[in-house]
Amino acid sequence: MDYIGQLGALVLDHRFRRLTEHFLRVGEECYAELQLPFRARWASTFLLLEGSGPLGITEIADALKLTHPAVIGITDEMRESGIVSSSRDRDDGRRRAIALTAKGRSLSKKLHALWSAMSQAQRHVFAEAECDILAVLDRVDARLAERPLSDDILRRVRGSVRGKTRVIAAATALLLAVSTARPAVLEAQPTVDANVRAAVVRAIADSLVGGYIYEDRARVIAESLSIALGAGAFNDVHQPFALGVRLTEFLRRLANDKHLSVGYSAAAPDGAPARVRVRRPAGGESAAAAETHGLENIAILPGNIGYVDIWTFSGDPAAAQRVDSMMAAFANVSALVIDLRRNIGGGPEVIRHLSTYFFDKRTHLVSSIMRGMPAPQERWTLEHVPHKRLTSVPVYLLTSRRTISAGESFVFGLKTAGRVTVVGERTAGGGHFGRIIPLVAGYTMFLPVGRTYDPRSNQGWEAQGIVPDVEVNQEDALERALELIRNRAVR
Repeated sequence: MDYIGQLGALVLDHRFRRLTEHFLRVGEECYAELQLPFRARWASTFLLLEGSGPLGITEIADALKLTHPAVIGITDEMRESGIVSSSRDRDDGRRRAIALTAKGRSLSKKLHALWSAMSQAQRHVFAEAECDILAVLDRVDARLAERPLSDDILRRVRGSVRGKTRVIAAATALLLAVSTARPAVLEAQPTVDANVRAAVVRAIADSLVGGYIYEDRARVIAESLSIALGAGAFNDVHQPFALGVRLTEFLRRLANDKHLSVGYSAAAPDGAPARVRVRRPAGGESAAAAETHGLENIAILPGNIGYVDIWTFSGDPAAAQRVDSMMAAFANVSALVIDLRRNIGGGPEVIRHLSTYFFDKRTHLVSSIMRGMPAPQERWTLEHVPHKRLTSVPVYLLTSRRTISAGESFVFGLKTAGRVTVVGERTAGGGHFGRIIPLVAGYTMFLPVGRTYDPRSNQGWEAQGIVPDVEVNQEDALERALELIRNRAVR
């Protein structure tokens, strides 16, 4: 079952990123097949330098609308492959100019031939879907430049007169922003009647009583849900996705649990999970599929500061190898910044693995308990890791209000151990964990069955989130962390 797909417009950022990653993976496969020493994420930088280089890091970042760490990571990779060179600017000794090398320029003809074929193939995919994607993106860009989407969302929330929830208002605003691209999908939605609404509510109530982490609270919520159904609280909801959103809002308001949610998948009638077939390239994982395992933009910034942007903590066993490679590169850094502002969660094993590098002895990070479990499960750092531990190097974690679940667990364990400085915004507050279960009529439910907490205080972070040590807007978190590192060095 495509859980992200069933959430609709609320997770457009995730959908676009998934599509982007698919195109990047295809690009990597084509470069490898044609024996071109090139990576997909270098393309825009290559084209910019080819037409306007040499350029400094700031100029590249501004032109491509990328962060400085992202550009540093890309250009460092290109320099290691001999595609670009870096030299000190004759007019400004502090500025380093990035330019294509002779090797880079020699690839130009073959790269442009491949890119032409890529463009044609990608346009064909969208043409088959009856969508002129570039025209749609141009219109959306123009609309967002004219009026920021956040203004539209907040106006709808504040202007609501019928008790519309924050979730529904956000979903409506996002749907309006892309409505020109998906009219047929919206019109084709089936409707739900009283029998379906009643069946879904009964299934939710039974699932809560049977498995929700807090049994007493589950019975209260289930009873409240049944009373609300009988009072006609959901009678005005006729679209299946909207019913999922309304039920999610109702449950979260009662439980104060940000993991509790109801979703709908048109491809999964009668609650049967849709089968998802994962296609792997011939011969196993390609170089791109081994890819990043959620560890993006690894770089050493000026001042010998390590930086990594972790989007997710992958459950793939190979993720630990990428952690080890990264930590080998960071062996002699003077400080480390771990960016979790876009982290959406993941699994505990790679968290244990990475956390081990910051302690000189085995350390108890957090504990977890599930309903029905006789004793909590403890999460400790590992006995051994293959490379140098950064036990005395200052570590800064960047957070945002979107940092959630396993991303928060990583922050929580290191923060309670007193090992890190957290900079940014209070996190989302998703301290429970659970599983997706089928309900009826194509609906599913994410049911929290356990919680993670500090064994010393018995406190977790569900609902309230983790408060940073230095609270700033997430957009300013990296700059603030670097300022703290510089001030520390001066002292």
